[in-house]
Amino acid sequence: MANIHIPPGAAGVRLVEWLASQDYEVPADCGGRGTCGKCRVNVISGRFLRYGGGEYPPDERGQILACRAVCSPEGAEISLPGSGGSGLTSHTVRQAAKAGGEAGYGVALDIGTTTLAASLLNRATGEVLATRSCLNPQRSYGADVISRIVACKEGRLGELCRLVRERVAEIIHAFSSEYPDKPEYLSVAGNTTMLHIFCGISPEGIGTYPFTPAFTERRDFDGASFGLPVSQVTVLPSAAAYIGSDITGGVYVSHMTRQSRPSVLMDIGTNGEIVLYTGSAGGMRLIAASAAAGPALEGANISCGTGGIPGAICRVGSSKDTPQILTYSTIGDLPPVGISGSGLVDLVAALLDMGVIDETGYMEDGSFSLCGAPQARGRQVSGAGGRLPRFEKIPHIELAQRDVREFQLAKSAIFSGLTSLLEQAGISIEDIEKIYIAGGLGYYLDTRNAVRTRLLPGVDSEKFCVLGNTSLAGAEACLSDSAALEQIADIARRCEVLDLNTLPHFSELFMENMSF
Repeated sequence: MANIHIPPGAAGVRLVEWLASQDYEVPADCGGRGTCGKCRVNVISGRFLRYGGGEYPPDERGQILACRAVCSPEGAEISLPGSGGSGLTSHTVRQAAKAGGEAGYGVALDIGTTTLAASLLNRATGEVLATRSCLNPQRSYGADVISRIVACKEGRLGELCRLVRERVAEIIHAFSSEYPDKPEYLSVAGNTTMLHIFCGISPEGIGTYPFTPAFTERRDFDGASFGLPVSQVTVLPSAAAYIGSDITGGVYVSHMTRQSRPSVLMDIGTNGEIVLYTGSAGGMRLIAASAAAGPALEGANISCGTGGIPGAICRVGSSKDTPQILTYSTIGDLPPVGISGSGLVDLVAALLDMGVIDETGYMEDGSFSLCGAPQARGRQVSGAGGRLPRFEKIPHIELAQRDVREFQLAKSAIFSGLTSLLEQAGISIEDIEKIYIAGGLGYYLDTRNAVRTRLLPGVDSEKFCVLGNTSLAGAEACLSDSAALEQIADIARRCEVLDLNTLPHFSELFMENMSF
């Protein structure tokens, strides 16, 4: 990336905020508290002040944290480490084409906390003509919804709204440049907080008890009012503050409510949303909850964690010849830059099998070096299993004790949430016919390793059905089938949303399920 000139006129502004205002994407997973270290930038020349007072000299690598740096009157020049990435547009859901379907073309959009994913559809046939994805530009304001809500409370709602709308406009323009037929409709799904920000409505009520969103019902807008090159924008209906239209749409496209026996939908990501369908014998109830898993499974709060960017370690396994040496693959078969969520699950499972991590999560050595130095015990292979050439410069990537604890908190929240829903419905895990796995992490998850770490329950592997981005699939369905919107609205109305923290045994379950 070319060097970035910081003008003297930026004096007094935090560097991360100035970069965001200039549409540079800098991850700040900790919300700007200076604890995650993900917003490092390279200082080429000039100087910065430290947020809170005093000079802020670069470290031995010539880097500073953008969230802790304040621009000086002298100006400066910096460069950003590569951090490009994309979101998941893949899903296994296939909607049947409707005879005499809606005319024209439309764009389906999934607004995730971490990524944006979109597809261009022929509304008459339901055919997906093209897809695009990117990282959510709001990530400069934190990795999770709470960080974004706090930013809105601090007066940054307009900036967060602008960032996502401008990126969506770029995606729509890109579709229009590839296909001569201009899309007229935009169908939007996402978690409730992201939908509020996209609509320019403060999500502050979602951040504090009793967690009251400003709206959950379907919303329709004129595209021009959002600065978008479409005639109409439709925001899909949500069920509650932490059960958004990404989940209600997922329930719809999974067809789980058509089954006679109980089934579960689990969307594993920054939060762990879970919906239990009790089946015909259980009164056909839909019971939903959001497990506060935190962003560990998206790479945040993990010392060497990263999102699904090129070079992210996405697979880890044991070598057949040398079990004490692990093999790993990276996205794009590039030199490793960090560990993604799916790689983290694999790595923890492998270290459990090796005895490096015990059942309590304790690591006697305090850390495990996968690659780089010191004493790295990993070997990179290509996705096809062939050895890659040795890279000259590989950063030291390790799993630290605190990373294991972060993973334990995340996996226990999700596993305990599922157990609590089953308890409330009086259903055993053996009664479940299907467990549908949704979301970007879920799509790449090795379910065997997820079971090994007790992120997922130990059921017959045939019960797991990986669907991918069901949020995007739900938005697509609403473009090609006029009845889909009402059915998703009906799902939202039917959802009995539980607050896990108020359930009598959740705290006990959470502590029990911390172990491996």
